[in-house]
Amino acid sequence: MSAVPSPATGVAPQPSAGPPQPSRSAQLGYGLGDLASNLTWTTLTAFLLYFYTDVAALAAATAGTILLVGRIADAVIDPVVGLAVDRTRSRFGRARPYLIFAAPVLGVAFALAFTTPGTGTTAVIWATVTFVVVGVSHSLVNVPYGAMLPMLTDDTDTRLKMSGYRFVGASLGLITVSLAVMPLVGALGGADRARGFTGMAVVLGAAGTLLYWIVALLCRERPVPPAARETTSLRALASLPRNRHWLGVSAASLVAFVRLGIITAGAVYYARDVLDDTWATSYILLAFSLSALVGSLVTPWFLRRTGKRRGINIGLAATAVLYVLLFFLDGQPAAFITVFLLANLLGGFGFVAAPALVSDTVDHHETLTGRRDEGLLYAGYSFATKVGTALGGSLFAWALAWGGYRAEHVSDRASQAIEWAFIGLPAVLCLAQAVCMGLYGLEKRHA
Repeated sequence: MSAVPSPATGVAPQPSAGPPQPSRSAQLGYGLGDLASNLTWTTLTAFLLYFYTDVAALAAATAGTILLVGRIADAVIDPVVGLAVDRTRSRFGRARPYLIFAAPVLGVAFALAFTTPGTGTTAVIWATVTFVVVGVSHSLVNVPYGAMLPMLTDDTDTRLKMSGYRFVGASLGLITVSLAVMPLVGALGGADRARGFTGMAVVLGAAGTLLYWIVALLCRERPVPPAARETTSLRALASLPRNRHWLGVSAASLVAFVRLGIITAGAVYYARDVLDDTWATSYILLAFSLSALVGSLVTPWFLRRTGKRRGINIGLAATAVLYVLLFFLDGQPAAFITVFLLANLLGGFGFVAAPALVSDTVDHHETLTGRRDEGLLYAGYSFATKVGTALGGSLFAWALAWGGYRAEHVSDRASQAIEWAFIGLPAVLCLAQAVCMGLYGLEKRHA
């Protein structure tokens, strides 16, 4: 349709260019936040259970319970932080102050989680308290970081692209953790693994803090006033169930992160006790990291052609089949790693797209209720990541306990329990995630 000339000037008005989009440096810089997050978060999910059972000498069942109870306890802080972000007004913006001031707190809490001040009851109490504190600290940084995306741009393609950059950062974090954690433990601790783990956590915690500060420097929120919102937090919470698309994305994310928690927590046990190769831990985590890195590049292209929900579900169905195939490849390392990489590449579409999906539900929520509440809505996704990874790690720990796992001697029954937990559970969870994605249906509205 051609433009209509203005009655006053007779000149056709130029079409609006829309609000300015984030600069290239801001888009790329946004991805550094997930690099920072994964230096701490992936290290926790991949190595904290091992640290508890094999360094701090906690029973597997006790360690699993700490992971779950501690994570649920601190996850209730997510909606509180989300509400706080929605109501924050400062010269730094709404989300950036949390990245600036809470990031060093997270770094210190992360280091404390990998310390062992005693044994027995003292060790259990210390592990529980420090795990809750590091989770709360993570909320204070990660919820505002995630809530920034709809504050930076309205454009759905730009959001999907920035979600891809964010997952590139996450992939680089995964790669760094898979390659650097155990060498750092050995270099900084030598024969003293407890000291090595603490030193490793200090180094990665400091690096994460610096990266969060870079994100705060590069990413500036749009100076657009938010839509009018009610002041009652209870009403904001009560409006959430009306948004079925948000419920679907949050539920699918919860299931996806249960799967992630199982894979990251179980890699070291599967490599050592099923593949009989401790170094295979690095190969498995590296394959998982590479699948995430390639997926961050492929996902936006693939989902633009298939549609978000359909593309994600296609990937999940294929992943379930490939995971079943892994049962027959434990004696063929090259084939196992190849199929494992491909399975997680296809099963990772939902991870890459999740921040963009949450941003879409923010727009829909504003249409539905007159409220945006970016912080609160993103808190649901953050809650899902926390409880999901903790539940995944706990399920794996309980599988260890069911199999009679003992660090000094791993029986055949324990090895079988590890194999079924590491391969069988993720296959089932892929199908459950696809069911949850059925609630999301905003694609036509955001075309």
